[in-house]
Amino acid sequence: MLELDRSNFKQTVKRDAIVLIECWAPGCGACLALDPIFAKVAETYRSHTFARMNVATEEKLGEFFEIDHTPSLMLYRDGLLLLKKPGNFSEDALCEIVRQAESLDMAVVRADIESSETEKTTERKNND
Repeated sequence: MLELDRSNFKQTVKRDAIVLIECWAPGCGACLALDPIFAKVAETYRSHTFARMNVATEEKLGEFFEIDHTPSLMLYRDGLLLLKKPGNFSEDALCEIVRQAESLDMAVVRADIESSETEKTTERKNND
């Protein structure tokens, strides 16, 4: 399991792949419960990157991503943050998250993002 920190975070999430990150903190009981489930799902989906980030030692990253609750999951695909969700997840729920990420048409996702950004820019111009 890859441990993320400031030195490897950016290069890891920019991969043209699926990257699922467990954000955790020491002493978090829910995090301890999620650990073996996360590891088991990582074994099932070996072609993807599964990583853990200790938000207590990586405070700046935790603050940047507004990780207020642990555990939290972040999912990147092809360098895009697609999911950031707090909570404890079952094995089935984690597998479903991975399957949904696998099934995405990233050309459509990128087009939707570009369209949304264009709309925001137009709204700002109209409000000025």
